[in-house]
Amino acid sequence: MDRLVKTAFKVLGIPLALAALAGCGGGGGGSAALAPTTVSGVAAKGIVMQARVLVCRIANGTPEADATCAATVTGADGSYSVTLNDGYTGPALIKVMAGTNSQMIDETTGLPIPYNLTLRALVPAVSATTSAYVTPFSDMVAAALGNTNIDANQIRLQITAVQSLMSNLGIDLSVKPLVDIRNNGADAAMLGMQANMVKQLTRLMLAAQTSTQLQAADGSACAAAGTTPQQLACAVTAMDRLMTQTQTQTQTNAVLAALANQSVATVNLPIINSDGTFSRVNVNIASAAAMQAAMQAAGLSSAATMIPGMMGRMH
Repeated sequence: MDRLVKTAFKVLGIPLALAALAGCGGGGGGSAALAPTTVSGVAAKGIVMQARVLVCRIANGTPEADATCAATVTGADGSYSVTLNDGYTGPALIKVMAGTNSQMIDETTGLPIPYNLTLRALVPAVSATTSAYVTPFSDMVAAALGNTNIDANQIRLQITAVQSLMSNLGIDLSVKPLVDIRNNGADAAMLGMQANMVKQLTRLMLAAQTSTQLQAADGSACAAAGTTPQQLACAVTAMDRLMTQTQTQTQTNAVLAALANQSVATVNLPIINSDGTFSRVNVNIASAAAMQAAMQAAGLSSAATMIPGMMGRMH
């Protein structure tokens, strides 16, 4: 770098180390900028709309402060996408927080209610296209790890632990919490897993409203917490406690039974249609005929042959 350029950087207050990097550009001899990475997915308890989403890098085991996290807002279908222009590829924490006019859909009624909690998910590594689905079940992973000593291996272990704990309900944290005809219309098993995820989220909503087994820290039932959003926030915390050291096996079994024992039939099923549009359909997910009609309306032409495969993946 020539003397005049060095002087210019000095006058502008730019460290000479950065000046040297600037001088290495062009001419084919410099280092290429890192390609941006992306984290995208869906937030659901049910579908969470107009919520603030933060994607926070994890350094030395600790997530960065909210103010420096990459941010966006969820859409009407609960989707979000955040680009990290610095090309970050390490572990990350995703937080879906209440924002202006945030709402979530009550799967039991199809009506929007206030979204007043924070749901989290962790990914062990960010790549060019990373998927992270944020639900009360993904929040259990974050609860298990806390805010320190987080690394990729611990994230993977806790994801496996949550999936194992919830295995009787068919929970898989890699499954989108809505039915995606556009991208998975040829995969009956995946569509069934997606419908099942909606079913389990509905079970949690019902348990929050009716069960005595989902409890606040003081032992009071979440069902007595007040409004539906308050009941749900209590239920999410109760689920999180399953991943800490404070629950006995008897208490854990009671909470899991509270979910499994919720009878679910008609739900407000979120669907990405074959043309990419989004809709919510009130449908009896226990009925093959009703599911076939809903899938055909969403543009799935092979519904007659795929529905048996879908139903076989629902718990």
